[in-house]
Amino acid sequence: MMLSKWKKRSTTPSNPYDHSSTSAGHRHPVLQLKELTKRYGEQTVLHEINWSVQPGECWGIVGPNGSGKTTLLQLLAGTEHAQQGEIFLQQRPLHTYSRRELAQHTAVLGQEGLAPLHYPVKEVLAMGRYPYQNWLGHDQLATADQLLDEIMERLDLKELADRPLDQLSGGQRQRVAFGKVMAQQPKLLLLDEPTTYLDIAYQVHFMEWLDTWRRESNITVIAVLHDLNLAARYCDRLLALQEGQIMMQGTPEQLMEESVLKQLFRIRPAIVHHPDIDVPQLLLKRR
Repeated sequence: MMLSKWKKRSTTPSNPYDHSSTSAGHRHPVLQLKELTKRYGEQTVLHEINWSVQPGECWGIVGPNGSGKTTLLQLLAGTEHAQQGEIFLQQRPLHTYSRRELAQHTAVLGQEGLAPLHYPVKEVLAMGRYPYQNWLGHDQLATADQLLDEIMERLDLKELADRPLDQLSGGQRQRVAFGKVMAQQPKLLLLDEPTTYLDIAYQVHFMEWLDTWRRESNITVIAVLHDLNLAARYCDRLLALQEGQIMMQGTPEQLMEESVLKQLFRIRPAIVHHPDIDVPQLLLKRR
């Protein structure tokens, strides 16, 4: 089993993914948003967002369709720009980063992962190293090939290394997309509904891979998630958006309350606790 193989590896005291360099007693936010406002024409899609994210945290962004979740992720990725307010990445204004600097810090994985192009898997994984290569294509990491081999082993991609993407299933391509962002060695990972097109088994596998990698490397993760049960199970904290504003932020236990979810999604929720781990899970009552 690939998950058990990875979990055994996660007990290793040192690993090439670890970016942790902050002492426990002196932590600055990885991200800090101050009065962030985004408009498209006359429509305000995000209004005065104030939010901070600490190193190593996993945040789930939740909310109904049209609440501004994906727009917020695009602002954090630097692909969209706000009309008002500021985003600070490692205490530095986000807009002052070059594209190369930003790529060395932040990776983004969308719901569709990778297009089915005719590129071999190993070449696609190597594309994650582009931010660290000079104009001759030489990687600043001497062990880059070893890193790619380890990622393929961890994600059970070795047998697919020479297979083109257009010969893989959607779940396999998403696994390759995940390996590509692992190769990028980000300190911050942004995910936009990464499990949307995956079946139930692959959804759990993906979130387990992500959770293990995060705990190994101390990366910070921010994920837009529609599945509240996955969000409650794998995220430390949740940010709930409603009509472009923060309705609530806190732990899954604080947000997964019947009164909160009824107001946020206009549903009739019933909350139960997971039988194996002490996290709230959502059931829906008939209307």
